[in-house]
Amino acid sequence: MGIEKQLLKAGNGPKPVPGQSVTVHCTGFGWDEGVLGMQIGEVARLQCSPDYAYGAKGFAAWGIQPNSVLVFEIEVLGAQ
Repeated sequence: MGIEKQLLKAGNGPKPVPGQSVTVHCTGFGWDEGVLGMQIGEVARLQCSPDYAYGAKGFAAWGIQPNSVLVFEIEVLGAQ
């Protein structure tokens, strides 16, 4: 159990501590239905029902419990 991290780019700032709010930039893959129809610069919260997410199996490697609703806040930065 736990988290496995693959470092893609080193940071240079302090590390967050428990209790702090953290703002992140997240790149996801496969959110076609949610992102199609959004506009550049739009920010939206996408909520994926379990049948669209990982269902009854969940995804233990990421700590996603069975039948979990997943919520993502997405900002469309560009499109090519």
